[in-house]
Amino acid sequence: MDKKYQQYSVEDFTQDLYFINWVKRGDKKDEWDLFIRENPDKLQVIETAKKIVDAFRYNETKAKDEEMYEVWNKIDAFHSSYHQTKRRNVWKKVLPYAAVLLLAFTIGGTLFVYFSSTGDQFDQFANVPTNSSGDAKLILAGGEEILLKEKQTELRFDKEGKQLKIDQDSIVNCKEGTGENVMARMMVPYGKRSDIQLSDGTMVSLNAGSQLIFPHRFTGKYRKVYLKGEAYFAVTKNKEQPFVVSSDDMNITVLGTEFNLKNNDLENEMEVVLVEGAVSIKENSSFYLSGKEIRLKPNQKAVFNKQDNTAAVESDVNVQYYISWKNGLLEFDKESIINVFNKLSRYYNIRFVTESDVELNRKISGKLDLKDSLEAVMKVIADAAPVTYRIEKDVVFVNSKVSYLPMR
Repeated sequence: MDKKYQQYSVEDFTQDLYFINWVKRGDKKDEWDLFIRENPDKLQVIETAKKIVDAFRYNETKAKDEEMYEVWNKIDAFHSSYHQTKRRNVWKKVLPYAAVLLLAFTIGGTLFVYFSSTGDQFDQFANVPTNSSGDAKLILAGGEEILLKEKQTELRFDKEGKQLKIDQDSIVNCKEGTGENVMARMMVPYGKRSDIQLSDGTMVSLNAGSQLIFPHRFTGKYRKVYLKGEAYFAVTKNKEQPFVVSSDDMNITVLGTEFNLKNNDLENEMEVVLVEGAVSIKENSSFYLSGKEIRLKPNQKAVFNKQDNTAAVESDVNVQYYISWKNGLLEFDKESIINVFNKLSRYYNIRFVTESDVELNRKISGKLDLKDSLEAVMKVIADAAPVTYRIEKDVVFVNSKVSYLPMR
């Protein structure tokens, strides 16, 4: 058995896949029996952890985005409740309620998803829609919703996570009594962007159509956040508390570095580009990378294919090509027209309709200033590609330019 188990707490055991498989399936029973005999001081901790695991129903299913959001909130709430109950010596009162909870396993990993038949203080977070348009929205851990109407906003949490500054004027006092590590959620729709300074000083630039789930204040062994979409991270260095970004199928662990992570439902790839420092990338739930850890150096890019579960690392990439969006620019080098259109759809919250004769796979190169109007940007596209366009409200109709002659 791994020596790490000698240091495990009840909380650690209940989140360990090998421990759960032993309790639920009897996997490696001899090894666990030997571990208990050799470490009798861990018996009480293990027995308590077994009761928690046994209290859950078992279902082999993959959690969806909304369920993942409840994961981050309610596992913290459950363990917090456990510690408070233990101090009050009324643990027996907790166990009956565990029967209404569901423990959902993903392939190759675990997700803890909690549902209460009577509801609790976290019900307000359930079924929050992810709008592709409209205003950006911040949902604080206390449940307060803040609509952000500007095209680009800047949010700054203080070191204690108790106060939030919005842009250069508005100050919001975050409600107390919500518990440490309870998650806030930032949702940025198409056509908007947001920069967030977390309580540890880490800066996160959220691209259009993205979500970030994070605690008001980081406690425990790791600084954990969850990302859906694309974001640029400039992580404050802290060797004692590594920073972890979880995004569907992978975990990225850093001490202090800058990198870009892109993962959205429209693409079959996840992409990590390292600007400086170092990152460690490990499979999370359903990725099968043979359990290997991938470490990136500056100017390297890792691409994970969601369809065939493979990973590839490329060196000496031009990082500015991948991070220029955070400065309001879109650079593309021999990129297909359809990919450029897809990115513009997110930035401007528009839809492209193309005629069948448009060569969507034609490669083009250039740089667009996303602070310009859509009309100005489309003029640049029309100069670089054999297309004409017509803008009607939030739809861009694209036709082939019959008389187009390529530049020599």
